[in-house]
Amino acid sequence: MEYMKQYILKNLKLKVLALVLAAIFWFAISNIGESRMTISVPLLTGNLGKEFIIKKMETDAVLVTINGPISILKNLRARDIRFTVNLGTIKEGAHIFTLQKGDVVVPKGIKVVEIKPDYTAIEIDKIVEKRLRTVVKLDEKWMNIYTIKTWTPLYVNVEGARESFWDKDTIETIPVDGHFEGKEEEVDTALDTKGMVVKRVRPETVKVFLRRN
Repeated sequence: MEYMKQYILKNLKLKVLALVLAAIFWFAISNIGESRMTISVPLLTGNLGKEFIIKKMETDAVLVTINGPISILKNLRARDIRFTVNLGTIKEGAHIFTLQKGDVVVPKGIKVVEIKPDYTAIEIDKIVEKRLRTVVKLDEKWMNIYTIKTWTPLYVNVEGARESFWDKDTIETIPVDGHFEGKEEEVDTALDTKGMVVKRVRPETVKVFLRRN
């Protein structure tokens, strides 16, 4: 026991100094050097005219390879990088955009090395508004139990991409469902816009009145 004590205390200052130097060296390696990393970044759009809407966008995220100090990279998140495609000058139709490294906004001290993919296709359509008649659908499990008595509104105004609904006269609700037990039931149901590129529906829901058979 006495021998171990003497061994530990022997050259104690040198041992403490070596420990401190090792810690400094580890900190320098971990924080001062540079490294490279690839991160998935959402692809944003900006300055699109109010009369237009994005009908289809081929890429919603890109892989951005960056280089910089490890001290910055180790705490970096996707939200710290912004990549916006400027749509300020385009009209309706299909467009191919080249993605430039200079358009990527990164924290100070970080350099953008590469972007994949380096292009994206965006399809733009004009926004139109049309009045569509609502059609209520009842979930199959209730079809022999309840009857649709009435609903309101009978018409809604749909605003969105012209080609996605201009040839339609009606819009269906999602299948009406719920925990129904009464002789009459009242439920608010959303409209089914699947397959349509919609910016706004007014009103957004349909109030459906059911009567038990």
